[in-house]
Amino acid sequence: MEEYFNEDDIKAPLWDTGLVRRMMPYLRNWRLHFLAAVVLVLGGTAVQITLPLLLGKSVDLGIKIKNHELLWLYVMLYGVAHLSFFVISAARNWLLQYTGQQILHELRTHLFSHIQKLPLSFFDRTPVGRLVTRITNDVATLAELFSAALINVSGEICVLIGIGIMMLALHWKLGLAAMITSPLLYYVAWFLKVKMRDAFRLSRVKLAMINASLAENVSGMSVIHIFNQEKSREGKFDQMNSELREAELDSVFYNSFFVPSVTVFSAITMAIVTTYGGWLVSQGEISIGLLITFIAYTQAFFDPVRQISEKISVFQSAMASAERVFALLDEAPEPDLDSGREFTVLHDEIEFKDLDFSYNQDKQILKGLSFTIKKGERIAIVGHTGAGKTTLAALLKRFYDYQDGQILIDGIDLREFSRSSLRRRIGLIQQDVNIFSGTIQDNIFLAEGSFVQAKLDSIVRELQMETLINKLPDGINTQIYERGSNISAGQRQLIAFSRALATDPEILILDEATSSVDSETESIIQRSVQLLTSQRTSLIIAHRLSTIRNCSRILVLHHGRLVEQGTHEELLAQKGHYQKLYELQFAEGDKT
Repeated sequence: MEEYFNEDDIKAPLWDTGLVRRMMPYLRNWRLHFLAAVVLVLGGTAVQITLPLLLGKSVDLGIKIKNHELLWLYVMLYGVAHLSFFVISAARNWLLQYTGQQILHELRTHLFSHIQKLPLSFFDRTPVGRLVTRITNDVATLAELFSAALINVSGEICVLIGIGIMMLALHWKLGLAAMITSPLLYYVAWFLKVKMRDAFRLSRVKLAMINASLAENVSGMSVIHIFNQEKSREGKFDQMNSELREAELDSVFYNSFFVPSVTVFSAITMAIVTTYGGWLVSQGEISIGLLITFIAYTQAFFDPVRQISEKISVFQSAMASAERVFALLDEAPEPDLDSGREFTVLHDEIEFKDLDFSYNQDKQILKGLSFTIKKGERIAIVGHTGAGKTTLAALLKRFYDYQDGQILIDGIDLREFSRSSLRRRIGLIQQDVNIFSGTIQDNIFLAEGSFVQAKLDSIVRELQMETLINKLPDGINTQIYERGSNISAGQRQLIAFSRALATDPEILILDEATSSVDSETESIIQRSVQLLTSQRTSLIIAHRLSTIRNCSRILVLHHGRLVEQGTHEELLAQKGHYQKLYELQFAEGDKT
């Protein structure tokens, strides 16, 4: 059985070279920017290493040698070096932020494009909230890695190495004394880093759960109100929110120890350098200026450690985000939509031959299903919930591929046709109509470049939509909110029928398309069904049996098998499954 796309299952090391290597292609278009940033980092490192030398030399010139002219020269050089460092740092930061935003744009676009190509089976098993987290939070965290952490941490490491080399070169004994606490500091940093990584991973998991819960609650708000579930849902959300808070507090807890730890080690090292250096000055082994240089180097040595500690949270979070983003990118996309034969016209028939299908190994949905639809026939499919009616529509559109048996179009296996041509020439009208933000016109002509004013006028006229459209503030150009929340269910259904007319499909599937229509548009919808199905091969998946009496044939499915077929009158005469469905439905109608 397929599992949810779950970041709980992702466990990564502290540093994953493979992940970093996979990030590199996104730097390709911006490699010159990164090269410039590296040059600026190296330039800034050189200036940082030079500053303590200039300071120490100035002290020796002023106190020991008393060469005031040379002293002023070094003071000026010291000021120019500081100004240079300011300019270099500002340029580096701007360049990295600019590049990071460009990479954020490219990565988010790539991820969205990849999600668009994934098969429907992926979305069946993946919570929406987690996908939203991947494409927003995780991508932004990765961009922060590119724009700040990666280059800046590398720069701080260069500063550490440079200072270490300079201290050992100037006086190796005092240099070793200055670095004596480094191994212990490294161990503490490593320990805290492990704890922070686990805390960041957990907090991201909890955040994704909250996003999924929010999406679920907002989309199901009417059900929540109907069953008075407000308090219950609030309680569940509060529990998840509390778990997120605890995870965030864990990361804050370990992170709060990092900078103080560095400060303590810095103070201990400073005391060692000052004491030992002061003794060396008293012995005449080093000058006071060199001691000041070492004190400045010691301060500068721990500043990068502080900077790195502040970036560790970004780095750890980015590594965790990279795991999830690339796990999503590793999901296999749907095979090439344009690969295969081009389906344009049905000449003879559609044949379902010994068809078996299951979404997973636990339950088979269709079992040995066989029947034929002749060109121009209007076929209805009925059955209890879970009988496999909607699955047939999904298979015809090649949203899924069947495991055994065949679907033949004019004797050619459906799988030989390209997905794009099948989806273009086989129309599908569903009960739950997906409406996108934009105008009504935009929602009717979804295919790019398909809008033709004459076709729009014809659709409005044929579906008799004038009255309904005139009720809207801006008519056909009325802006529709998310999920069509500002129009009625009937208007949403009319948009679905209009889409079908706009594409003029060769084969039409109506999947419970009239079961949720309001009374005002009932007659218009029924006329629309007659209009759309009278001139083309049609497959009507019906919930209300009263809507299919005039179909050429009615197929009755029961637990994935075809158990009866015939006209409405023939099936009633058989006194089988269809009659039971019919009587049950009308009994419910009488009770209502």
